[in-house]
Amino acid sequence: MNEIQWQQVEAQLPQGAKILRTYNAFENGELRIIVGLPGERSETRYIVHFEGEDVKLEHRP
Repeated sequence: MNEIQWQQVEAQLPQGAKILRTYNAFENGELRIIVGLPGERSETRYIVHFEGEDVKLEHRP
């Protein structure tokens, strides 16, 4: 991902969220982002979908 795409990801996250790690899923190669949300004890997972040069996040509970 380039810098513009990272900015798109950060803009889609709730305010105060902190990206803890990213990885490619073993099953299908999807890019996944693990996020720490303020006030939450557990991690929140998002799947990154690329739509051309744009990035969309899908929340995966």
